Amino acid sequence: MNTAIEHVGRCLIASGRGRFVSGIPSPPVSRQCRAGMQSWFTCCARLTGENLSPVCTIPVTIICHIVNCNSAIRVALGLIATCFVVSASNSGFAQNWILTQANTNYDWLGVACSVNGGRLIAVATDDGLGNPGAIDTSTNVGSTWSPTLAPTNQGWQSVACSANGSNLVAAINNQYLNGDPGPIYVSANSGKSWRMTTASPDYWVCVACSASGSKLAAVDSGMGDGLIYISTDSGNNWTSNGPSGEAWASIAISTNGSKLAAADSGFGDGLIYISTNSGSTWSPTTAPAYPWSCIASSADGARLVAANSGFGDGLIYISTDSGNTWIPAHSPTNQWSCIASSADGTKLVAADSGSGDGLIYISTNAGTSWTPSGPVGFWNSVASSADGSILTAASYPSGGVYVLQLTPSLNLSCLGTNALISWQNLSSAAGLVLQQNPNLAPTNWVDVTTLPGLTNGLYQTVVPLAVNTNRFYRLEAP
Repeated sequence: MNTAIEHVGRCLIASGRGRFVSGIPSPPVSRQCRAGMQSWFTCCARLTGENLSPVCTIPVTIICHIVNCNSAIRVALGLIATCFVVSASNSGFAQNWILTQANTNYDWLGVACSVNGGRLIAVATDDGLGNPGAIDTSTNVGSTWSPTLAPTNQGWQSVACSANGSNLVAAINNQYLNGDPGPIYVSANSGKSWRMTTASPDYWVCVACSASGSKLAAVDSGMGDGLIYISTDSGNNWTSNGPSGEAWASIAISTNGSKLAAADSGFGDGLIYISTNSGSTWSPTTAPAYPWSCIASSADGARLVAANSGFGDGLIYISTDSGNTWIPAHSPTNQWSCIASSADGTKLVAADSGSGDGLIYISTNAGTSWTPSGPVGFWNSVASSADGSILTAASYPSGGVYVLQLTPSLNLSCLGTNALISWQNLSSAAGLVLQQNPNLAPTNWVDVTTLPGLTNGLYQTVVPLAVNTNRFYRLEAP
């Protein structure tokens, strides 16, 4: 277990009776408090009306005392209770990219996940030993993987899934044994069984799926007919109404399937096209003509993000109006290969192909800034949970499937003689347990028995403050 104090003195409660009239009690703890914390002296001054300007010459940012401002003049001269928030991680749950149990020999080309990030689907073009690939799934964020009953004599290229991860669509670029164009398969039971759709064999490069799994989209790489194909009945029937003769690289779809965006690889006209009527008609956008490699969409299709491979300007571009206008994001220049978006479009993940710096970059502010993460690799596909807290990345060749779980931060505030502990309702928080410890000894962590309630997207629980002792809190995977 790697345990570290995230912030100290977040809630240093002064209890007891008495009136602060003069002098400065020596604070038992002096640590830097986060912005918005109220100092002991500030609160006392507000309650008593006393002029504490001499006291305030001490920077309030180092005064970590928070008093019960609802109990007038009950400022501490005696007993002190201190609460600490602790961040903790172990090998099963951490804010690092973790190599999952997916076969590391396989050449994984595509990965998809359910909206909660718990169900993962990965497709491989071959097994790394010169044999055809497979489709594997995980129901526990990659802790274990199982092979599906998809045909194993194919070289799989791309995969997408419904919101719950039960409806799957997977495409083959070219058949493994003879190089002929490949079919599209679908599964309605999480991969337990598969059927080949009526889509004509083509050199498929990317597929997309609506939240229900009934609306599907697929694009040809340009080695075939260069068309966009749409199905509104789970793959039973397909139509093509998009621009012809393109060399598509990627396609994205809104959750209801009404808005789509497709990016050309640069071997066609290098443009990005959008449809607002479920693929019936398509229009070119004002995005620059580049060799685009990937595109992703928010749930409502209003926010789009696309990246080019580096043979253009190597940047990531953002649209906030369903593709009508585009601006470059503040991203580094790279050989981008894949990109994914959260449901609201503010949390993004993009990965380099390995021809640039080989890193994965994360943005939590809609592309305004980017943070490098992850091991160096030849990344080919990324996926994101709806809230952006669970990310998945597939490496090619022979690298494996990685998962990153962004743990929520604990917040601590004071309610009289109680402490209010809260944290975000993230997919990555599923199953986490709030624990407490009086002294950080590894064997002294125990579960907080008060179960949290969910209010305005926050898990919240109220616990009584200890008196004359310390208490540490953390979220821990069971």
